[in-house]
Amino acid sequence: MLPNFLHIGAAKCASSWLWNVYKEHPDVYVPEHLDNVNFFVSDYHQGLQWYERTYFSDWSDQRAIGETTNSYMLVELALERIERDLPNVKLTMTLRNPIDRAFIQWAHFSKRRFKPEQRMAFENGLSSWTMFRLWMEPGMYASHLKKVYRHFPKERVLVNFYDDLVDDPAQFLRRFLLFLGVDPDFQPSILNTIVGFPGPEQSDTEDHALARGFSESVREEMRQMFRGDLEALQELCGRDLSHWK
Repeated sequence: MLPNFLHIGAAKCASSWLWNVYKEHPDVYVPEHLDNVNFFVSDYHQGLQWYERTYFSDWSDQRAIGETTNSYMLVELALERIERDLPNVKLTMTLRNPIDRAFIQWAHFSKRRFKPEQRMAFENGLSSWTMFRLWMEPGMYASHLKKVYRHFPKERVLVNFYDDLVDDPAQFLRRFLLFLGVDPDFQPSILNTIVGFPGPEQSDTEDHALARGFSESVREEMRQMFRGDLEALQELCGRDLSHWK
């Protein structure tokens, strides 16, 4: 059985929390041991049968079957493949303040991937093309959402906001479950639990980068960087995001 839904991003917007919720829900099947499968980006050459066998062979008649991969939102080739191979699939997304999202992803990436002597200041991510693509470009949400809408009708795309998870986790989750057509009243054990980074088990990097933060001048530069995309996102979603600017 192939997926009938995919959560496609963005990174550092509670996708790991959502994956863990789905693992608890009796009407939802997601791969047990892996979020961020990345099949339609990096493993597509393995073929759909490999994808089905590797990630969905334990499916047991759950109504919703899917996976969570944050890269799909970013890569139009992946969206083209999904459109072709999963023609009736539903897509979900969660978005958060792009400045906060970029900073948290930088801190998490730096903590996991770089040795101390390799780590760079967050500010350097604004001027390095490679680092910009890693940490800033994922927050250009309107650009990515326009790509999604080129391939999928709006009625099969659910866009949620991290702010709503913070304000009311139960209502935030309910929107996802209603969209997937499963029991919307399900209450997972982790409903009010923070999952991932930063969280109770990993509250900061070893050098306390999150607590230290970054300068107001850099934040203002990022406001200018994201401003045009945020204005376009407000029009696409019909939501006031002025507090992100």
